[in-house]
Amino acid sequence: MNGPSGTGVDDLYTPEITNNNGFDATVSVVCTVDNDQLKVKAIINEIHGLRHDGTPGPGVPAVFGMNFQAVSVGQKLAKDNSDGSCTEDTGPLNGQPGGYTDGAGTPSAVLAYGLQKTDDALGSMIQALKDQGIYDSTLFIVSAKHGQSPINPVKVNKPGHFADLVAALPDAGTNAGALAIASAAACGSGPCGFVQDDDIALIWLQDQSQSPAVAAYLNTNAIALFADDVMGGTELKLKFNDPTKDSRTPDIIVQPVYGTIYTASTKKNAEHGGFSFGDTNVGLIVSNPELRAGVLKTPVATSQVAPTILKALGIDPQNLKSVRVEKTDVLPGLPFVREK
Repeated sequence: MNGPSGTGVDDLYTPEITNNNGFDATVSVVCTVDNDQLKVKAIINEIHGLRHDGTPGPGVPAVFGMNFQAVSVGQKLAKDNSDGSCTEDTGPLNGQPGGYTDGAGTPSAVLAYGLQKTDDALGSMIQALKDQGIYDSTLFIVSAKHGQSPINPVKVNKPGHFADLVAALPDAGTNAGALAIASAAACGSGPCGFVQDDDIALIWLQDQSQSPAVAAYLNTNAIALFADDVMGGTELKLKFNDPTKDSRTPDIIVQPVYGTIYTASTKKNAEHGGFSFGDTNVGLIVSNPELRAGVLKTPVATSQVAPTILKALGIDPQNLKSVRVEKTDVLPGLPFVREK
């Protein structure tokens, strides 16, 4: 969070949401909204020049913001407050399904609640900016780091964890590719591999030379594994860093058939992490009273938000190493941006 300097954040506030004295607020959209509201209050305090807890601060931050969870949780929940652990969630949402009701993206009551409460929170921030007299000089950016998949509830397919599906194949006990995946999945820690899955499967192999054999095996069994695309070798390196040189890159990436979530969990009906349309297409709003209302259909990436913030503050975006390395542009169509 503090960046290379170690002093990048002056006032950090990250209230725990999934393990607050053993309680996981994400079982309920109501309790998730309550957790979001803690951060909203912190932002409003900072707008007024205070620290997040309301104590005297050094003034209004130049850059500040927060992450909402209510919409994400509202999209994923199979049933709101399924275990009853959110004692505040006793109203009509309790026990109701989350997510969307159809392929057109009509929100369920649970998701609609999360959307409305998030919208209300944004409105309270705008009002605080106006009260502080800094609304006109503030660039307000709203986006998301990911979407969820699938949107259409009838397409949900939860066959179990990816490594378990591989282990159930007829020749899993003898095939070298299957054994390599089993070894990675069984690894507790250290350089013995790793398998991570959601609506995608990421595989790090202990022996990277086995990558072609593993990819071939997975492609051969694509139907049984609900695999739509298996990326490894040259195809993977066209999109990501070389896994033999960058340990953060998996050796194999499996994009499943749309709607598949590699889990047997009954708590959620959507996930993220994959490359589907629902995962990777998110809203992006840039607002200021001086900006003319409009919709830009130019394809952009959320990575362009960071250099845009610097540009708005009169700072050269090239000061960011990632901008220089990845050649990231600022967002188009803004008055302080010179179009290429």
